[in-house]
Amino acid sequence: MNGYWLVIGLLVGALNVMICHQFWWAVPMFAWLLILLVTRFKKRVCLTVLIMGSYGTFFGVHQIQLNQLGDQLIGDVKTTVMVHPDELHFTGTTIAGFATLPNKERVRLTWFCKEEKPFRELQRRHDAVVISGSGRYEKTAPRRNAYTFDPVGYWRSRGIMHQLVLTQGEIKRAYVPTNAGEFFVGQIRTWHSRLVQWFEQLPPGLRDYGETLFLGYTRRDFYDDNLGIQKMGLVHLFSISGFQVAGLYVIWRRIGRWLGVTRERSLLIVQVLLLGLLLFAGGVQSLVRAVLLALTQAWRELGWLRLSAVDAWGIALLGGLILEPGVLYNLGGQLSYLLTFGLLWLEGKPGWWQCVFLSLLILPVLLWHTYAWHPIGILANLIAMPLFTWLVIPVLTVGILAAWLNITVLTNWCNAFIDGVRWTIAQTEGLPGELTFGQPPMLLCAIVLIGTLVWLAVRRRWLLGILGTVYGIMLLLPNLLPGGFATFVDVGQGDATIIKQHANQVMMVDVGGKLQLPQPDWAAPRKTDFQAQQLAQYLKGNGITKIQQLVLTHKDVDHIGNLPHFLKLVRVEMIYVPLGMQQTDAYKRLVVPYLGTTKVREVRAGMRLNEWTTVHHPFDTGTGENEDSVALLVNVGPKHLMMTGDLDQAGEERIIQNDQLGKVDLLKLGHHGSKTSTAPSFVQALKPQIGVVSAGVNNRFGHPNKETLVTAKQQGMTVFNTAESGMLQYRWRGNQDWWQAEIK
Repeated sequence: MNGYWLVIGLLVGALNVMICHQFWWAVPMFAWLLILLVTRFKKRVCLTVLIMGSYGTFFGVHQIQLNQLGDQLIGDVKTTVMVHPDELHFTGTTIAGFATLPNKERVRLTWFCKEEKPFRELQRRHDAVVISGSGRYEKTAPRRNAYTFDPVGYWRSRGIMHQLVLTQGEIKRAYVPTNAGEFFVGQIRTWHSRLVQWFEQLPPGLRDYGETLFLGYTRRDFYDDNLGIQKMGLVHLFSISGFQVAGLYVIWRRIGRWLGVTRERSLLIVQVLLLGLLLFAGGVQSLVRAVLLALTQAWRELGWLRLSAVDAWGIALLGGLILEPGVLYNLGGQLSYLLTFGLLWLEGKPGWWQCVFLSLLILPVLLWHTYAWHPIGILANLIAMPLFTWLVIPVLTVGILAAWLNITVLTNWCNAFIDGVRWTIAQTEGLPGELTFGQPPMLLCAIVLIGTLVWLAVRRRWLLGILGTVYGIMLLLPNLLPGGFATFVDVGQGDATIIKQHANQVMMVDVGGKLQLPQPDWAAPRKTDFQAQQLAQYLKGNGITKIQQLVLTHKDVDHIGNLPHFLKLVRVEMIYVPLGMQQTDAYKRLVVPYLGTTKVREVRAGMRLNEWTTVHHPFDTGTGENEDSVALLVNVGPKHLMMTGDLDQAGEERIIQNDQLGKVDLLKLGHHGSKTSTAPSFVQALKPQIGVVSAGVNNRFGHPNKETLVTAKQQGMTVFNTAESGMLQYRWRGNQDWWQAEIK
C-alpha cells in the first residue's frame, strides 16, 4: 500500500525524539500519525504493532545503556587507549579527538601534551596506536553559556558520555586489530588519513574545498578562512552527503557498463562502494541518510523492493534511526531528512522553485539553531547550487588530478578559480540585511514548519499571509517582550556582563579574554576567538544586534582581551574606558586598531552613562590598572547592581567616603573574588543580599579567596559563582525577578 512506509517512518521518528530526547512537542504528531495508520492501513495493524514495539524497545534499551554508562565512577585513572590519528586535532600543545578504552567505550580525548616527540609522531602517523597515560575520566563537560553548543546533548546523541583528560602519556605501540571488522575499518581510516595529509599540501583553495567536499574532513578553521558560507546558508554544499553519494552511484554505473559488468553485479558492487564511502567519511550523520536512500534505490532496481520514492524515504529513516538513534537531535540530521522529505513533493518542479521552497521549508529549523537568517541566502543558493554542480566540482576535480600528476600550471589555474569563488562568497559576509530573530518559541517554529508543508499541498494565498504574519511576530518578539536581564557570562577567569534594559538599550561591561602564554616552537596554531563567538551567539540568541554602551573597566587582558574579535562580530556604538587609559600600550594594541566607527570616551566618578547607570570610580587620571577600574551602579529592574571591575579595597573605601550609595541589592565581587577586593567596610556600607563571582574553574589564583567568602558570609550574602554555575542570569519583568543558572 503506497505511503505506508512513509507514515511508519515518520511515526518511528516521532517516537525516537520522545524517548531519546524527551521532545514532548512530538506527541500531537505521534497521535495524528497513529490515527492515520489505524484508519488507512487497517490490514497492517499487526505489522505496525510489531514495528513500533521493536523500535520502542530498541530506543528504550539504548537510553538505559547510555544512562548506565553515564553512572560509571569518574576520577583519576591510569589507562591505555586506542586512538586513530585520523580522528585527532592539534591546537597549541593540546591533542583532542576520540579514543577507545579497554572496555570498548568510546570517549572524547584531550591530551595536554608536554613533549614534542609524541605530538609530532601523532601528526605524522596514519595507523591506529595504543597510548598509555594518566589523567581524569570525567563526564562530558556541560554547556556553560546559554545559546551556545551543548556538548552533553550532542555527544550523548553520538553515544559518547565521558571525556578522558590526559596530563601524562606516551605512545606504546601500533594497535593490532582483534577481528576482521576492526582491520577493515582501520584500513579505511588509514587511507583517509593519508589522503587528508596529501590534501594538506595543496594550495589553500583546492585544499579547503577538496578536503570538505571529497573527504568529508572539515578543518577546524574552515569557516573562519571561508567567510560567507554560514551567513548565506551554503553549509549544506560543504557537507559530504547526497551530492557525493549520487555522484558515486552514477559514475560507477557508467564505469560498470563500460567494463561490461552485468547490471545485477554492478548494483551489488555499488552497495559495497556506498558502505565504504560511509566508513571512509567517518560516519557523517548527513551521509547516513543519503547512503541508505541510495541503497534502497539499488534494491528497487534489483527488484528486491517494490516501493515508491516516498516509501523509500520512510525505509531510509527507519534504517538511519537504527544506525544512529540520535541523528534527529542535531541540525545536520534534521536538515538532511527534512530537505529530502521536501523534495519528495517537488518532483518535476523547476530547479529555482525547488530551491526557494526548500529554503523556506528549513527556515524554522535554522532559526531554532542559529537565531538569524539573511534573505539573500535564497538568491545565493539559487546561484551556488548550479555553479557548484557544473563548474566548481569539475574544476576542483581537474585541479586535484593536476596536482597528483604534478602539472603545476594547471593546478595553479584551478586554484585561482576556486580562490575567486571563495573571495566572492566572502564578500557576502558584510552585506546588510541579516534578520536576527533570537531563538523563537518552539510552538511558532512548529506552526510555520507545518504551515509550509500544508501550503505545498493546498496552495492558498491566505495561508501565505498567515505564515508571513507568524514570521513577523517571531522577528519582533524579542523587542516586544517586557522586562530585561543582567547576565554574568562565564568567560573563565575573566569578566563579561550584559545588561538589557529594553530593546534599544543594551550595555556590556568588559568582554573577557585569556592571557596567551608563550608556546613552544612545535605547537600547532591556536584558535583564540572562541569566547568572543560565545558572547556574540548569546546576544544573537536574545535577538540583540547592537550594543549601545560597552564599558571596559581597565586594561587587563582578562577583561578586554576578546575585544578585537568581538568588534568584528557585534556592532558597538560607544566604548567607555577609565580616565587615562587611552594613553596606555594595551589600549593602543587591543582597542584602537579595531574601532572602525565605534566612538570612545573616558569616564570618571559622577558621570551618567544612561538613565540607569552612574559612574562611581575613578576619581583621578590613571593608567588603566586594577586600582583605576571603573565602578558602576546600575538599576536593574527592581534592584540595584554595583560592579567594580578589579578595584582594590582602597578604591572601595574611597567610593563609600565620597558617595552616598544607599542600599545595593546585588554586588559583583571585585577582582573575581580576590582578597585584594571586597573590603568588609564596603560590603557593610552597601548591605547587598546577593554577590556574584566571575572566576574560572579550578583557576590557579584560588578565586574566590576564603577571606572574601568569609566577609560575604558575615554580612549575610548569598554568593553565586560562574565557576560552579556557569552563566548566571538575573531577569525581571515589572517587579518580579528571578535567577537562572546554566549549570543546575
